[in-house]
Amino acid sequence: MKFLFSIFILFTANIFAQTQVVIEETMFMYAPYIGEVITKTTKYAADGLFREESIIDVDRFLIRMAMGGNKTVGYILDGQNEARTVYNVKDEEYAQETFGIIRENEGKPTLKGMSAGSNIDGRSKKEDDNSIDAESEKDNNNDKEDKIERTISDKMETINGFKVRKVTTKIHGDKGMVFIEEWLTTDTMVFRYAMDVESALVESYGGKKLNVPQSFSESMLPESDHEYESVPGRMVKYTMEMKDDNKGFKMVWELKSAKNVPFNRADFEIPTDYDKVNKLD
Repeated sequence: MKFLFSIFILFTANIFAQTQVVIEETMFMYAPYIGEVITKTTKYAADGLFREESIIDVDRFLIRMAMGGNKTVGYILDGQNEARTVYNVKDEEYAQETFGIIRENEGKPTLKGMSAGSNIDGRSKKEDDNSIDAESEKDNNNDKEDKIERTISDKMETINGFKVRKVTTKIHGDKGMVFIEEWLTTDTMVFRYAMDVESALVESYGGKKLNVPQSFSESMLPESDHEYESVPGRMVKYTMEMKDDNKGFKMVWELKSAKNVPFNRADFEIPTDYDKVNKLD
């Protein structure tokens, strides 16, 4: 059995060594006073290389102006050259720093991150742990028991080529209700690889990557002290709504595709006509 497992590991490693992973995601968010924000993100991952590019579209004029307008921005992590690059497609500009500089800054990048999706601020592990402890203490101070409703579908569905199981969770609290729908798959090899590549690169300069959790509901339920059935796999789609008497918040995220394609070094490089600057505005 160990021999067969070793063969499998070598086989998958050889596949990813000859190809790269490309992932496409979309996210819709609505919040009071902010309005709608739509983000389309493409991620590229190969051995020692990671890139994420996001197209950000904000519908409300004042919010859009406050965010610097609609934009296409991204960042590249190059483990081979130990460099982190952030860029703005509209301005055709990029800025760059070495992993060594980030290590000297306690794992925190000195250049402003340009991602609208996952966390790439490179917070040190100590800062991140302190943040988690503070949030847990805040949650533990809530003495009023929440009411939990949770449904796990027996029926398998297909979303963007992934076989998924739907999980619905409602959390009723004193401040309103959180309604979560999640579609989870156990076919995670391709996008798990991309997550691992980015995490390894961030950790190599002393930072800590915060990925989308395996399940939003299961990251919240332990704080409620309710027993619940865990569902294996990772999300390929989720919707989250928070409602109270006066306000509402909604977020929809979906993994549109995750695939292996032939390796293309140009996908991890800045166009030659971009201007290099000290930092991005």
